[in-house]
Amino acid sequence: MKIATFNVEWFCSCFGDQWKKWDGTIPPSFSGKKAGGIVLAPVRDVPGLCQRIAGVVNDVNADVIGIQEGPPLKAQMELFVSTYLQGRYVVYQSNERRQSVYALVRKDLSNSVTQIFPVDPLLSSDFFYYPWLGYRPGDRKRHHFDRVPLVLQLGSGGPELVIVHTKSKFSKLHTKEQWDRRDEEAVLDALNARQKLSGELGQLRRYIDSWLNESNNELVVMGDFNDGPFQDLMEREFLLYDILDELVGSFLKPRSCLHHAMTPENLETAWTVRFPDPLEDGKLTEELVDHILVSSSVSVRQGSCKVETEAYDRFNSDVNHSDRGLRPSDHRPVSVVLDC
Repeated sequence: MKIATFNVEWFCSCFGDQWKKWDGTIPPSFSGKKAGGIVLAPVRDVPGLCQRIAGVVNDVNADVIGIQEGPPLKAQMELFVSTYLQGRYVVYQSNERRQSVYALVRKDLSNSVTQIFPVDPLLSSDFFYYPWLGYRPGDRKRHHFDRVPLVLQLGSGGPELVIVHTKSKFSKLHTKEQWDRRDEEAVLDALNARQKLSGELGQLRRYIDSWLNESNNELVVMGDFNDGPFQDLMEREFLLYDILDELVGSFLKPRSCLHHAMTPENLETAWTVRFPDPLEDGKLTEELVDHILVSSSVSVRQGSCKVETEAYDRFNSDVNHSDRGLRPSDHRPVSVVLDC
């Protein structure tokens, strides 16, 4: 079974960023929009962008593909599948958000796949954390997964698949100049964003422990974790740790540890996103933020886990990363073959 994860970059734009008032169609174009602190870029040719995204999905040719930043409505994703993917997939969704988490499961496998719903309270309920410098009872903050992980059972007694899109590290800290003068509001907001992200991974880790404590259980966790294997400036300065390391687990509990599906050789050079880092004077940074992690009981075909760069490049015409409509996404997919 081939599985893959693909963040499709604000797919809501292909539906006019409509939710409650959606008219049931895919519009010819999208004029752009401000959504809170995010600016959704205009798309001159929405059907053309849908064809690019579908082209990548078809080229990856996975049996199950996890989608992040999907549209808010399941009916919207189903329209995309029927129009551009020849209806070859059954659509599963977690909760409705502007950026929703989905799974597309090949039709001939859908009878052996079950969505676990309602999701375990560890993934769907509020939890608490202390922001940076907070320690008093009144400092404690409430948080929850805005995008609830999607959990599928693959086959009878097969692996459980958790598709994740954690919160981003987006904050008020935008420029190197803010950091150089230690803008208090911006720096503390950036630290708070990391605390929330760490809190989400802590909840996910507790869920993983509860599942893998059962003998012979298999688990695959994949998606956009919004963090790479490298330490950025904030992590170096404040002795924070990479959240992926937090998720993997403790070597003192080997049965509940996760392992990256990629070989060490592939991990050394793999990346899924490229961007200029404002805290490093605009230095072009390449990071692997999309991952597939497996428990030791899962059998991965040796060397099969890879970034699907060729599939992405085949449908990407946005050389300068300046036109949303010319690129399938700002993320490359990652895939792996499981020996089930």
